[in-house]
Amino acid sequence: MTRSLGCAAVLLSCAAAAVAQVDTTARRDTTARDSTARDSIARRDSAAADTLPRYLSVFPEPIPPGPAPRGTRYSFTTDSFALSNIQTLSDLLAHIPGVYVARGGIYGAPEPVLYGGRGPAGLELYWDGVPYLPVGRDSLYLDPARISLAPLERVDVVVLPASLRVYLVTLRQRSTATASQVGVKSGEISTANYRGAYLRRWRSGLGLSLVADYNNNDGVSGTANTPFNSVDLWLKAEYVPNRHLGASYQVLSSNWHRSGGPTTADWHSQRRDGIVRLFGASRDDGLGLQAQASFATASTSLDGTVPDRHLSQGTIEVTSNWPRAHLGFAFRTLDEARPWQLEGSGGWSPLPALTLWGDVRRARYSLGRTGDRAHLAAGFVLPAGFSVHGDVAWTRDLQAAVDTADTLQRTVDVAGALRWDRDWISLEVGRTQRDAFAPIGVPVGFGSVARIGPFARTSFFTTHGAVRLLPGLELAGWYFDPLVQGGNDFEPPFHARVSLTFYSGFWRVYRSGIFALRVEAASESWSRGVAGRDTSGAPLTLPGKTFGELNVEIRIAGVTIFWIERNATLATGSYVPGLDYPRHYQFYGVRWLFTN
Repeated sequence: MTRSLGCAAVLLSCAAAAVAQVDTTARRDTTARDSTARDSIARRDSAAADTLPRYLSVFPEPIPPGPAPRGTRYSFTTDSFALSNIQTLSDLLAHIPGVYVARGGIYGAPEPVLYGGRGPAGLELYWDGVPYLPVGRDSLYLDPARISLAPLERVDVVVLPASLRVYLVTLRQRSTATASQVGVKSGEISTANYRGAYLRRWRSGLGLSLVADYNNNDGVSGTANTPFNSVDLWLKAEYVPNRHLGASYQVLSSNWHRSGGPTTADWHSQRRDGIVRLFGASRDDGLGLQAQASFATASTSLDGTVPDRHLSQGTIEVTSNWPRAHLGFAFRTLDEARPWQLEGSGGWSPLPALTLWGDVRRARYSLGRTGDRAHLAAGFVLPAGFSVHGDVAWTRDLQAAVDTADTLQRTVDVAGALRWDRDWISLEVGRTQRDAFAPIGVPVGFGSVARIGPFARTSFFTTHGAVRLLPGLELAGWYFDPLVQGGNDFEPPFHARVSLTFYSGFWRVYRSGIFALRVEAASESWSRGVAGRDTSGAPLTLPGKTFGELNVEIRIAGVTIFWIERNATLATGSYVPGLDYPRHYQFYGVRWLFTN
């Protein structure tokens, strides 16, 4: 702890000295008064005119277009990653009400996300608009913690009554000024993270982006937190000469190794994804007709327990956008288990206060199976900052098409909520009704949990919001309660996350806008519940727990210094039976962002 605070102080002092030196130099330059100096400055400026930064066109954001009702989507930007407790995609999804992140331990352990009692169907991921499918040893469940946030600039989460759709948007360099980033992180049990990024665009529209992310820790001896290391590499080349057309190719390579231990198996895996994308637009303001095509491949290797696997998929999408409406169609060809999918989406705001938004899908699976789903959301804005929105999701679909034993299940899920938004408060109270469902499979490395039991038809009460107690001081959180005795598997009663945050962007010694200080104390807790079934089919008990954490971030210009402590409340037990979580695990570091 002393070393970490000492390092942070030294880094903060270095950053302050660097900023002060730049300011002093600028003041000396302003004292030049003679005509000779002015003439030389003018000549240098005119000679360097072509090197001034210029903003170029970029690919359209691959997220569901609006108009969408208020309260149906969460958006996280790069500031959300840097100035928060978010280290993995699972950490990010833990901010969504009702999400249970089944943490198998610290970074490197499995962190599957369970939501809605839908098993594998409860989470859908899209990487730049392309479905990110599970492949390899666990071909049913995705582990979001294994998807690096380093190449991302935005994450959008669309919340349905019983599932989450997560849209990952990669970095899009807009300026011809080269951007680069260096990050260094350290911590207990030899935790190490080294991150580097380089993004360049030329006036012709060509672009090159490269991100490398390395992580390692030595694990905790005698526990489920075994040694882990990973290397994530992302490369993108693009050509976007204007807002009417563009092409890009990107490859994402992820190589990680989780060592075996008393309750975990050795797992070495490499996944490589490649995506080619093309787009064309009739207008340069985002309206009118747009067409996009993509071809993607995904492959896994190095895992000696299962054979290597390779799949490819293609998509053709046509959309038409108006100021208050959207209409789109997409045709996808996926792997052999999902020969094709036909999708439609639309949004319409016939009145300023009324918004309708929805989508439908028809899918063809192997063995002659077909699946259908539809979703409709509506929102209405009321006076005094109030609004209401509701969702209806109907499905007759499979959970995992790669499982030939999976059968169709029909569900109808309904949700509604009342919101209140003002300058100092945002509050939402809602109710959800979910149909009965029988999940299949279980995430690999899930401790003593052999399977997840069936879910009964259940009503849920949810609330979330944020209130500014004082200037710079905010209280935020969410509360989730299944209105049945004991709850379903990994849906414990009285599940809540609360955080108290102090944020300030002002310190007199620095120029306005270059300094930020954020201090957060957060807590996640739940009451006694059920955590799946053992090999005999008997339910496993999930004891009530409270896990707290602290994090501090300081930003000065392009320098961000951070310190995070997990399980600061020294809680015993874990999120998953048979898997432990260490006490007061902490890590700290600094990241530099350069634009030159």
